[in-house]
Amino acid sequence: MAGLGKTAGVVIVGGGHAGGRTAERLRHGGFVGSIDVIGIEKELPYERPPLSKSVLTSTETPTNAYLLPSAKWTEIGVTFHTGVEATAIDRQTKSVALEGRNPLAYRKLVLATGLSPRRIATLEPVADRIAYLRSFEDALSLRSRILPGSSIVLVGAGLIGLEVAASAAKLDAHVTVLEAADRPLSRLLPSYLSQWIAQVHERAGVRILCGRQIAAAESLGGRACLHIDDGSQLQVDLVLVGIGGTPNDRLAREAGLDIDNGIVVNAFGQTSDPDIFAAGDVAVHENPVFGRRWRLESWKNAEDQAAMVASYLCGQPTPYGEVPWFWTDQYDLNIQVAGLLSAGGPTYERGKPGERAYLAYFTEAERLIGAVGVGCGRDIRIAREIIKAGGKLDATDLVRKGLAPFSASPARRAS
Repeated sequence: MAGLGKTAGVVIVGGGHAGGRTAERLRHGGFVGSIDVIGIEKELPYERPPLSKSVLTSTETPTNAYLLPSAKWTEIGVTFHTGVEATAIDRQTKSVALEGRNPLAYRKLVLATGLSPRRIATLEPVADRIAYLRSFEDALSLRSRILPGSSIVLVGAGLIGLEVAASAAKLDAHVTVLEAADRPLSRLLPSYLSQWIAQVHERAGVRILCGRQIAAAESLGGRACLHIDDGSQLQVDLVLVGIGGTPNDRLAREAGLDIDNGIVVNAFGQTSDPDIFAAGDVAVHENPVFGRRWRLESWKNAEDQAAMVASYLCGQPTPYGEVPWFWTDQYDLNIQVAGLLSAGGPTYERGKPGERAYLAYFTEAERLIGAVGVGCGRDIRIAREIIKAGGKLDATDLVRKGLAPFSASPARRAS
């Protein structure tokens, strides 16, 4: 398609990472029309990965990791409407209704509305002891409440829960993690690596209790008393709920766009309305590398989809074809995952879990489909490139990388 004309306007709803990066990429891609970004937060777009780590543990007063300085946004001509909620989309008049302000007209609209943290109804009686971590403001509040000797329960052993657990342990808090599944990071890692990361936390003094849920809660002596479904109780100072988020797709749903646990988009980020796009955590997209549709909640996905949407609107359509990539820093460990970690075919590894530079390749039909590494970011970058190019493996290259077939027990091999 041809690029939009000089008088065309793009409105972006969502001032987070995906929304901010879309605006920046539009300008760098040559878009010359107006760009307006509507954000419910009062902050300009910023990086969220530090929220569970350095923002909590830094000995200095933390500062926000903005995508760009305020002056740079002004220089490239992006207008922000911060602290403003978009309340409705009118597809007939092509405008977005704003709470307390006049509607904003668009020629093209980008929805980068992100997620809202999932809540637990049984914790309502102790709401004053409950925390969530989605914003910089949340992180500052959490930082002030994790004190040496305090007791904290993290509900959910996903990336956020375990990263905060590591940070809280570093701050000398007493930390317990409750996980409904039978192991930590069950949706991301195979079981043998889940067991390894659990051991890392336990050595740091963190208790991880799997297969447990909170049945009820009450205030008791100025603390939260949690009644666990196995009959036990925990009395704690603070509860952080980190069980994922629900996509903020209300605007799209009420506007009649296609929804499926998020906003459905095509290979260019386009919704069922050709003038409306979606990017980031809220977008459900087709991944041609793996032939499946999914919604990814990750920094890399926000980057990739922002670039994809901006390229299309600048008249340089580039279909989505990225390999999912996740990373986490816990204690002094950097763990990275690319693609899918399944055991459909032979699995190869270098080293052992717990060793530095541990690397594992997961294959299917003689092609690489996923990789996981500890402290070996370069290897994961190469693995992503191989997967994106079709995943064809070269036996000589595997040997050169020090990879050999699993010599594991059947239980580990099936994990």
